[in-house]
Amino acid sequence: MDKAVYTRLPWQDEPWQRLQQARQQGRLPHALLFGGPRGVGKEAFALAFAQTVLCPDSDGDGRPCGICRHCHLLHSGSHPDFQWVVPEEESKSGEIKIEAIRKLTASASLTAQSGGHKVVIIQPAHRMNTAAANSLLKTLEEPTRDTLIILLTDQPARLLPTIRSRCQQVLFQIPPHQDSLTWLGGKIKHADGETLLSLASGAPLLALKLDDADLLAARQRMLGQFLSLGKQQKDPVALAQAWTGFDGRLLLEWLAGWVIDLLRLKTAPQPPQLFNRDQTQALHSLADKLNSGALHRYLGSVYEARALIDSNLNPQLVLEKLLIEWRACR
Repeated sequence: MDKAVYTRLPWQDEPWQRLQQARQQGRLPHALLFGGPRGVGKEAFALAFAQTVLCPDSDGDGRPCGICRHCHLLHSGSHPDFQWVVPEEESKSGEIKIEAIRKLTASASLTAQSGGHKVVIIQPAHRMNTAAANSLLKTLEEPTRDTLIILLTDQPARLLPTIRSRCQQVLFQIPPHQDSLTWLGGKIKHADGETLLSLASGAPLLALKLDDADLLAARQRMLGQFLSLGKQQKDPVALAQAWTGFDGRLLLEWLAGWVIDLLRLKTAPQPPQLFNRDQTQALHSLADKLNSGALHRYLGSVYEARALIDSNLNPQLVLEKLLIEWRACR
């Protein structure tokens, strides 16, 4: 029988050893909060740690056996004592609602079917609505024995302070640049690792996700359209309509990166760092024609839109406003 094992990523040794020590000493908390940027491997770590807790034959370093019934049930997604709570697919708001939290708290109060631990992962934890967060808080205040709740989020500040205070927090950082390049190694096919890591702000898993031929072609095309609009050569409303339907979060990340690079190019002809290092020439062609003050104000508008990306605002109207404002930066 093949081994079914979730493994942590190379740069996660320190938090892993810290939690394993707590597990061995019987000091494992009832709730953990894994916070940190997207693309650093919080999900992989959470799965590996869940397997450590659920496998009865995990060794001192937390390595599961990979061959027992628990390991194979977890790998197949059918372990009775493991739950992964996410927003409902049909939810327009993208929220985790109270019904999901009530369901997990009801099951958490039951004895584990395996006779060991139960593990619940909530992701992204900051997307719990107010009612769901308050429902979870009651569970955290009266924890169930042998149940471990793990919250995953890249925005821990959006969680209730009372929830954060009842969790042991584990912060995941962007790994060292060379470690990320080494890990990407032979995994990438469509761009060089340096460019992908720049686009991903150093997050290796996000860099790997961006290594997609269609996605990279879309980025280059949309940057060209954005720069043409800055030269008064396109209609902002028509462009917003053309962009509607694209991943809004990723588009706003790209917009912020383009504007930051334009500001850096206005400051120095050859800045030491750019997000879009492969598009330096195209960005340079417009940088000198833009007003620095207007660019700074525009970047603030992009950040404001990015903070509201999870709300119910009409995405096309948000894009129209941003692109109309962008034309005024010339």
